Amino acid sequence: MRHVKWIPFLMAASLAACAQQPARPSSTQHASTTIDYARYVQDTVPWFQFASLYDWNSNRPDSVVVWTNPRQAYLLSLAGPCTGLQGAFTIGLTSHTGLVSSNRDYVIAHRDRCAIMRIQRLDARAIRALRTQPKSSSETQH
Repeated sequence: MRHVKWIPFLMAASLAACAQQPARPSSTQHASTTIDYARYVQDTVPWFQFASLYDWNSNRPDSVVVWTNPRQAYLLSLAGPCTGLQGAFTIGLTSHTGLVSSNRDYVIAHRDRCAIMRIQRLDARAIRALRTQPKSSSETQH
């Protein structure tokens, strides 16, 4: 029974650990949805440090790319389709003691809690360079 007292505190701490990016214009999201992020995977990591969400993008319902700052991006593979990502202007991430971990944390989009199954570090420098190229680049889908 003594542990029951901790449940409300742990729930509040979990909610406080969720961070959310401010809403942004949909044109920013649309501009980068044509990037094949899988081409920029550097390695798979079990977790990443997380204080705030700088940017995000999702061009598939079972994955999302999150930027923790302008120089660090991660491809999060989800347990299944996260229908809340479609049309979302903001998302949240759960974290524990400042870390987002695979098989433990979630992407929160609208009312969906989507389990993070794999985290892959991306080559953020190459992606930023690609984003600044004209739209006629070979990376874009037509």
